[in-house]
Amino acid sequence: MSYSSYNKQRGSGLMIVLFVIVVMGLMAMVMTKIGTSSQTMTTKEVLGTRAWFTAHSANEVVLTKLFPLGTPFKSDATACKNYSAEEITKEMPQFQTGCKVEKIQCTTKQIKISGKPSVTEYRLESTATCGSNNVAMTRTQEVWAKDIQ
Repeated sequence: MSYSSYNKQRGSGLMIVLFVIVVMGLMAMVMTKIGTSSQTMTTKEVLGTRAWFTAHSANEVVLTKLFPLGTPFKSDATACKNYSAEEITKEMPQFQTGCKVEKIQCTTKQIKISGKPSVTEYRLESTATCGSNNVAMTRTQEVWAKDIQ
């Protein structure tokens, strides 16, 4: 009786080994996918931060044109125009490779307060992109400024 029950159980160890190999293989594939996803998210986060700072720097370049150092309380309204990316990039410090200013727009609005001279309000909006064809992040930043009277 014991010999025949032993013969019926032959190969059950093989089934357990195959089951463990399949489960471990699936777990390895899932862990690899999680690792790859984490690396992609970190890359996108770094590129997004770089693009944000590049757009911020482009706005600062235009702000230095609008509010020159010689006249701290008055702006130069003629400096508000839509700048090309090349014009801004020439005046900006060199950034990491792979980052570029896409566009920068400057618009003005006159604010009239009764009994006081009008004040010029500026709205700057710049867009920058960092990355390559595979992974690229774009950020837009908006800045508002006005004359002090």
